[in-house]
Amino acid sequence: MQVSDVTAFPVRVGAAVRGRRLFHPVGVLAEGVLERTALDSEGLPMRSCDVIGRVSKGIGVPGGRPDIAGLAFRIPPPQDLRSCGPWDVLLASTVARSRFVLAPVASWSGATFSSLMPLRYRGRVWWLRARLATVIGTHDLALDTIESEINSDGIQFDIEQAEFRQEFRPLARLTLRHVDPSCDDIAFDPALHTDCDVQLLPRWLADFRRAAYRRSRQGRDAQ
Repeated sequence: MQVSDVTAFPVRVGAAVRGRRLFHPVGVLAEGVLERTALDSEGLPMRSCDVIGRVSKGIGVPGGRPDIAGLAFRIPPPQDLRSCGPWDVLLASTVARSRFVLAPVASWSGATFSSLMPLRYRGRVWWLRARLATVIGTHDLALDTIESEINSDGIQFDIEQAEFRQEFRPLARLTLRHVDPSCDDIAFDPALHTDCDVQLLPRWLADFRRAAYRRSRQGRDAQ
């Protein structure tokens, strides 16, 4: 058994006790579309396609009270590269202008979502972040608000990328527009499900996250 499996074991216990994810236990799952806005030659290989996305609260604080905000979306593999599997992108709210320090936020509009870990692609290192582009009238972190917005006109996020320490630049626009009430336990896993040419860094932390997500799935008996 690897060290990462041992250290991630409490995640399995916590998920089993909770009967759901230990982290980001509550969320809104929706169908949507990803539209690349950057040139194909610029940065990460994130292409235009239909996606499934999830907006969530990290701890699961009820109602509209502050929490760590989460955004996840799954990019299916290209038709000619089905052997690669899907690419799961997971982002969480951070301290202003920080790329890796988690922080709770009081409203969806005020959140900056970060990948928390950099990604290596073709020998270069990149960061991802997202910001809500849709104007939401309420100033809280209620999931009911997100669900209502998606069901009405949809919500949009601006996805940005930055190479190493450079400034962020536009990469894509994510639109979530159809709530999927059938299931909210899709096992998003950024370490297990990734583009064939993209790797999370550093490797030891990616190994821990892979083990933690696996333990979480085992604890709640999810696929």
